[in-house]
Amino acid sequence: MSKITRRAFIKTSAVASSALAVGGLLPKQSKAKSKIERYDEKMTHYDKGKTAFTYCEMCFWNCGVVAHIRDGVVHKLEGNRCNPNNMGHLCAKGNSGIMSLYDPNRLKYPMIRTGKRGEGKFKKATWEEAFDYIGEKLKGIINKYGEKSVASFLHGTGEEPFIILSHAIGTPNVIIPAYSQCMGSREIGWVLTYGTGVSGHSTFDFKNSKYIISFGRNLLGALQVREAEDVTEALARGAKLVYCDPRFSETAAKAHRWLPVKPGSDLALILGLIHVLIRDQLVNMEFVKKYCYGFGELAEYVKQFTPEWAYQETGIDIKTIEAIAWEFAKYAPNVVAVPPRRFSRYGNDTQTSRGIAILNALVGNWGVPGGIWERSKYAYIVANYNRSDCDIKEIEFRLPKEDEPPKPKAERADGAGTLFPLAPKGLGRENGIIEATKNENPYPIKAWLLYGTNPIGSSSIGKNKLVEEVIPNLDLIVDMDIIPNDISMYADVVLPESVYLERYDLPHIQKDAHPFIAIREPAVKPLFDTKGAWDIAKGIAERLGHGKYFEKSVEERIEEVIAQLPKDKQKELKEKGVVIYEGVEPFPQAAGKELEFKTPSKKIELYSTKLAKLYKEKGDDYYPLPKYKSAVQPREKDVYRLLFGRVPMHTHARTQNNKMLAEIYPENEVWINEEEAKRLGFDEHDKAVLYSVSTKIESEPIKVKPTSRIRKDCIFIAHGFGHISKFLDTAYKKGASDSYLCSDEVDSVSGAAAFNNAFVKIKRVRS
Repeated sequence: MSKITRRAFIKTSAVASSALAVGGLLPKQSKAKSKIERYDEKMTHYDKGKTAFTYCEMCFWNCGVVAHIRDGVVHKLEGNRCNPNNMGHLCAKGNSGIMSLYDPNRLKYPMIRTGKRGEGKFKKATWEEAFDYIGEKLKGIINKYGEKSVASFLHGTGEEPFIILSHAIGTPNVIIPAYSQCMGSREIGWVLTYGTGVSGHSTFDFKNSKYIISFGRNLLGALQVREAEDVTEALARGAKLVYCDPRFSETAAKAHRWLPVKPGSDLALILGLIHVLIRDQLVNMEFVKKYCYGFGELAEYVKQFTPEWAYQETGIDIKTIEAIAWEFAKYAPNVVAVPPRRFSRYGNDTQTSRGIAILNALVGNWGVPGGIWERSKYAYIVANYNRSDCDIKEIEFRLPKEDEPPKPKAERADGAGTLFPLAPKGLGRENGIIEATKNENPYPIKAWLLYGTNPIGSSSIGKNKLVEEVIPNLDLIVDMDIIPNDISMYADVVLPESVYLERYDLPHIQKDAHPFIAIREPAVKPLFDTKGAWDIAKGIAERLGHGKYFEKSVEERIEEVIAQLPKDKQKELKEKGVVIYEGVEPFPQAAGKELEFKTPSKKIELYSTKLAKLYKEKGDDYYPLPKYKSAVQPREKDVYRLLFGRVPMHTHARTQNNKMLAEIYPENEVWINEEEAKRLGFDEHDKAVLYSVSTKIESEPIKVKPTSRIRKDCIFIAHGFGHISKFLDTAYKKGASDSYLCSDEVDSVSGAAAFNNAFVKIKRVRS
């Protein structure tokens, strides 16, 4: 089975431009320009200054960016028109990247803790002092507890040097939180079915699709620029959009049908749709017979999942289910059924992902426009003049194997690859490492190296448990970030990373329909005493005797990557900031090519052979066909399921202190059905607190938003608010944090989190 790998509209100008100098006398009989004309000329024909190419770090879509610099100041960011991720456009987050550079609260120099953890008392340190402190602490921990007692949490484009550092130390406990906290269950379900994942940059050809079913993927609000634009273009051409979500989101507002499904019942709806497709002979049997494995088993299995049954589980009426199945088949194969990106919901998410993957397979949309395209690596043909054939040259960003430390073979502490055999060892489980740190089982974890991640604001264990039960077990916490986030308050050492506009990073090499390479170069020199990820990892490595893995600078590494390209492509990359390889076929089925799948059967597995083996060992959770489980339900009255998600203006828990974005969305509100709000006596903008019925934790006060756009049994809040870091002037204690309230359950197959099995009460704040 193919492995999941790690790599797997508001334009804002920060400063006004200076007026154009008007030289010389006006010609005779000419009229002086009006104030409006002069203003228009000033704003549209100003000196853009020097330019630098980069890719955006405000989220991990990594749109292409051109930074404009005048007098050493970045005064404007524009989208790189050559970059396929955004084709010249930037969202609100992308435009606000200037504020990440000029944020007065950003980390400016290394700091070493002087007070108790959580007090926020630090002393300014030099880099040498900070590296020495970390080196001595790590040596002591490793000598006492062994190499595997160190865990690295890594989130962002600077992950690579810290993976090298971790492997050099000898720890297997490298955690990429995007797996367990976000995409893990989705990717496992897809790999089991197709042998490849959806990936961070998904493989759905929205632009050419005629019918899109989205299972909670807020395509128009999440916000990833290319996806949003492609969906918008499809809708403009007349495509139909079906949106399944308990909440009426931005995507629902543009949908042909909004299906407010009962939370956790998506798979019941999917099984009902599959039942109708097979019952009414709407399946693309030519495709299925040629490329799918296990159709007979699937057909027999779904006989029980009638639209009547699906209605009882989901609340979606029978005629609607049947109509959607018929419409999906009518427009096939130019159709897609889309899984959510954050598929860490109800604990049965891998099986739900399998259901969505199978729904796509039955209409034969793999490798056709408007369906699912095949992504390719960046590769070009190198003519070999000594032979009659040619070699394929793939561009790699990694060090040569002889220059990299070996991957540690010790067992991970989080159960990835063992307790959860399908969870990739290279990605790990953040929830599992936190639990292992808390319980010191299967062995002690005594040091956390945190790069660009904030467990207090992102993990399901919440602040109280993390602070009271986990952090006391750690002898060292090193926080590496651009802002003093919540976890910084509890760190022993805080190391400031240069923001993406100040640093070089390895080129962004993206598998895609047409793969491409984008470069990042600094727009300005670091404003403060900060370093890039490569140099931070190097400084720690040198203190531990592993400096040999960092002998080359990041600039030298970049040149090694670029040197792999032909000369003309090197020139194009430096002139445009991106170079695209067109010599691939993203739609092989439409081109008449045979399809290949990296599954054990070499076919799309409707019946999973991998799960069939595990089913015998581990039971029903690993059933080889999508096994439905009803989501857990509340046991008390006036209790609501907590839902959360992103809004277009913010990313994770990192942008709430950005003043540009805070002007648009300063704090989150709690969405509650207007009838429920009226029954409980809440008016709009009343303040409430949310109370977890399981953990007894109470949130900070939050504004109430009564609305008809959510089911009566749910409430919703935007993710990433409720910061406790006193260093964040804009974000401190604004809104409520979902991570304090959500559930800490896991998906039994992927080992990823299941956040949405949490129930809360909403209580009035008395003035």
